[in-house]
Amino acid sequence: MERPDPHAQDSAAPRLEALATEPLMTREFDQRPAVVYERLRNRYGPVAPVTVHGVPMWLVLGYQEVFSVLRDDQLWRKDPANWRALREGRVPPDWPMLPGYQVSHLLLKDGEDRAAVRAALDAALRPYQDPGQPQAAELETAVARHVDELITVFADGSGSGWVDLCAQFSRPLPLLVINQMFGFPVEQGDDVFMDAWRMVDSGPDAAAAIERLLAATTQLARHKKEHPGDDLTTRLIEAAPSLPPEQIGLELYSVLVISDQINHAIANSVLEVLTANPQARASLSVGTYHELVNRVLIASPTWTNGTHRYPVTDTVLGGYRIAAGDAVLPSIAAAHADPEFRKGLGDDAVASSRGHLAWGAGAHRCPAQELAEMVTVTAISRLFDRCDLELGLPPDQIPWRSPYYVKGVKALPVRFRIRQPERPAAAAAAPAYPPPAAGEAPGAAGGAPPRAARPPRSRLWRFLAGLRGGGR
Repeated sequence: MERPDPHAQDSAAPRLEALATEPLMTREFDQRPAVVYERLRNRYGPVAPVTVHGVPMWLVLGYQEVFSVLRDDQLWRKDPANWRALREGRVPPDWPMLPGYQVSHLLLKDGEDRAAVRAALDAALRPYQDPGQPQAAELETAVARHVDELITVFADGSGSGWVDLCAQFSRPLPLLVINQMFGFPVEQGDDVFMDAWRMVDSGPDAAAAIERLLAATTQLARHKKEHPGDDLTTRLIEAAPSLPPEQIGLELYSVLVISDQINHAIANSVLEVLTANPQARASLSVGTYHELVNRVLIASPTWTNGTHRYPVTDTVLGGYRIAAGDAVLPSIAAAHADPEFRKGLGDDAVASSRGHLAWGAGAHRCPAQELAEMVTVTAISRLFDRCDLELGLPPDQIPWRSPYYVKGVKALPVRFRIRQPERPAAAAAAPAYPPPAAGEAPGAAGGAPPRAARPPRSRLWRFLAGLRGGGR
């Protein structure tokens, strides 16, 4: 294929739709995305014309180019209303990624609308991310308790055995935390769990799951307007009293979307250690868990490709002429593999670079970075403190999700050995959520409550209890 002229900067430069493109979503990309990124970089440079399930777009591979796109929200907009192919009906209605671009929440807003909602969300999240606030300390204690409970459930009273650390640990943990922060009733929280998983898996039932999630978060917003509590939903309502419940529900949904990155950050960190990544193992051996997570986010960023951007005017990027309204896919994973970025990392340094793009950049930088890091670090530290772990499959047989948006495993089978019992302080810190006894009905109290009323035991714990013991 003839390579487009990277120096063409005039109006006669070919439009994206007229260029020969390479399909991105291939079997090779599913299995070895880094190889695909490198081949495209060698062939085209920092920007490459590709198709994603038949839809043409630009894939941005260079670190400086990705950083420029993420940082400049005046030129590069996120609102899909700017996507020319979508406006012109050239995106098929059954395009697999389309449902995620048909929801108008913070992740896809621009300008004053984005700034106002972002300010409200920042205010609502602040007490949970500021270490000096009691809510942050209480949440960290709750996260530690959830981690211990999940370990107790998958261990099932045994000192060793097998566990799928994705399904039984890293995936439920962030949703346990988010549900607690939102203030969902327990049983409704269970439904949110399952629909959140369907949504992030982008399967055939993703669109219906998104509808149910939006209905659930909107219903919660209406309830909290009438019955406020000490939770994120109430704080968001108080920070933006003019927003209707439907919009509050949309913003809560955007937090649910972000929460899946915690799942992958935990699982990817475990995998990097168990596959003998020397930097990851070195950080673990001296107990620098923040550094371990930071190195993993560089080597294996959970958000592999950002959501689309669309230039509002014709512009030049990486030597290519990008027309107004073209879809541009900034690849964080490819940017981290850019030789210009890699040469400055210094793998032998005690601390790795904080210049990575795993949390984004600019106005759209992740609003919950501190929260996500706290949950990930707490999960990793307590897991490795309490358990010896051994990978249950050769690394090349670990099943991965398609890395279009996120890099995460579908399953992480691990052999565990418990070497440290649950810490008494964490166990006594607050009422726990143990799995229900056999035959116990949902919501059964299970005897007299302790000092505070015990929350109803939920279907989630029965689900997790049903997964334990596989392979033992």
